[in-house]
Amino acid sequence: MQGPYVDCSKPFKKTTECHECGARFKKGEEKAVIEIVDDPWATKPRIIAVHSDNEQDGSYGSCLDHLTDTSWNDHRYMECPLCERMVLMHNGWRPYFKTSGGEEICVRCYQELRLADGEPKAALEDGNVPGDFYNVADISAHGWTAVSGYQGFYITGKPSAMAFCGAALKLITEGHKALVNYDRMGIGGGEGYVSLYVKA
Repeated sequence: MQGPYVDCSKPFKKTTECHECGARFKKGEEKAVIEIVDDPWATKPRIIAVHSDNEQDGSYGSCLDHLTDTSWNDHRYMECPLCERMVLMHNGWRPYFKTSGGEEICVRCYQELRLADGEPKAALEDGNVPGDFYNVADISAHGWTAVSGYQGFYITGKPSAMAFCGAALKLITEGHKALVNYDRMGIGGGEGYVSLYVKA
């Protein structure tokens, strides 16, 4: 059963009770006040508080520890090394972190990098289709042009992925930048529809 809809883009401040365990703070209890974002594109953070010194035998850490502990729940927070925000790692539909340059960064920072510079050549060479779910208006606003024959391209396995990546690599070899938008992509990136964009 799902709970009520929560608009994750709206900021709030809630420091009278613990964001993790829900208990109201008692006088003298240690707490950490933290800014978090449940939506990487949020312009303002939510301000929460968590117990910072309530670890007990068998509790496997304090509420502060649990905030980033993925051993028991995927819906935890992680600090993005680029924007230095504490961002929700996964919203249940998609991950909010992607690997870029060997480190995990939030998808907002990932998209900002890719919209500026395109896909790295190395990301295409193994035949795995890189990319993300972009807003088409953002793609256009950053000067990208659709590549004819590679819009809504159906990826069905390794041969089609290699063909698509080959087209992107050809553009890069010719001195252009290439960007991959996931139109509709299955979890894991093995099958779905993608589009290729180019700019000088």
